[in-house]
Amino acid sequence: MEANLTTNAASAIQQAQVKNESAMAVARKSLDAQKQQGKAAVDLIKQVEQLSTQLSSGHIDVQL
Repeated sequence: MEANLTTNAASAIQQAQVKNESAMAVARKSLDAQKQQGKAAVDLIKQVEQLSTQLSSGHIDVQL
């Protein structure tokens, strides 16, 4: 019976480790996505700043 408990405990530990690693991978991907969204937001703000500067000077640079 003691061998069964040890095997069950080892299995439970291994399952917990797999769940922890999976949770960490999901959290890492989520953080990467948030960083990417933040960078995109900053880039948009910079573009608005440039457009605002151009409008205030009376011209707009258009790139095709």
